[in-house]
Amino acid sequence: MNKYLYIAHGYNANSQKHWFKWLTQHVPSVDSKILDFPNSSNPILSDWTDTLKAEVDLTSGENVIVAHSLGVVTVLNYLSKYDGKLNIKGLVLVAGFYEEIPELSKLDDYIQHTNIDFEKLKERVPNIISIIATNDRVVPYKLSENLAKKLNSEFVTIEHDGHFCDRDGYTSFPEVASYVNRILNQ
Repeated sequence: MNKYLYIAHGYNANSQKHWFKWLTQHVPSVDSKILDFPNSSNPILSDWTDTLKAEVDLTSGENVIVAHSLGVVTVLNYLSKYDGKLNIKGLVLVAGFYEEIPELSKLDDYIQHTNIDFEKLKERVPNIISIIATNDRVVPYKLSENLAKKLNSEFVTIEHDGHFCDRDGYTSFPEVASYVNRILNQ
């Protein structure tokens, strides 16, 4: 069976940022695709959802999605509305959230238009891992913890003062590669 890895970036990012390309090189024997959402500094949920619809094929193979920050809530919203057979082995959610971020009100409208079905996701996605920084300066720890609890996900806290971005020194992310490989080899 073919294995696929999809990577969804967040706000103000793109496919060339952070540790995304590095990750594709460290998950062997997998077809990888780093999504490029349009206008990442002024995101519109419907545009990002259209990108997921066009670029992500969950009808066959063994699929894992890695999402970072705003990519997390976007992917969860998309999967909540996904009709048909959801062929996905797991999610690795990095610095995820689903609630409004107090210091980032620019994203409030985006977040308010999402509608995540946590029960559906828990039933249909067998492996969910949340990776959270101890001191994320963008997404407060409590918001990532709230998401992990709502999903009953495996919860991994990493001692880090930042948002797992290249500006924080994150141009590689061995922990994410390890979890993706673990999910694909189950």
